[in-house]
Amino acid sequence: GRLYDQRPVIHQSAIDVLINYVINLEKPCYSDRKIFISHSSDDKIIVNAFIKDVLMVGCGFRRTDIFCTLDHTVIRTGDDFRNEIIENMEKCDYIICIISDNYRQSEVCQNELGAAWEMEGKRVLPFKFPNLGFSEIGFLNVVKQAADITDKSKLDELYDELCQRYDFPQDWRNFNQQKDDFI
Repeated sequence: GRLYDQRPVIHQSAIDVLINYVINLEKPCYSDRKIFISHSSDDKIIVNAFIKDVLMVGCGFRRTDIFCTLDHTVIRTGDDFRNEIIENMEKCDYIICIISDNYRQSEVCQNELGAAWEMEGKRVLPFKFPNLGFSEIGFLNVVKQAADITDKSKLDELYDELCQRYDFPQDWRNFNQQKDDFI
């Protein structure tokens, strides 16, 4: 007898699935979206308000899209928090540094800031408290454009960038309300 052809048969639907998979690798998946918040725990009221009003309600992010150590569920008891911080910084697309006097005095925050600038492919966005001058936010930020966390136009810029990056439908009316509530 003659041996049957052993080559696999690939159906067109399988090829279409493969092509869609490759095309979608270029697009961020909703579950892959991640924002890392570098902050001082002494600024928790403002940091939590920024996360809730600006990022979650204003932009539409879920809590699981945002890594912030103020959320006590992100690091389990007994885990090495340094490893968790680095691992989550590496997974994220954006690192938002909320710089205050407390932030500047924190060794952990300064280490996070230094690590953020060294990571490839991360968008590092420094936002400072209004009481700090731009010259006071630290050496690593001297060459980077920073924004005042209460500057409405800079928050609009952040919203527009995040909506474009993650293909969110823009709802300026809602965002403006949330931005005003935050400020």
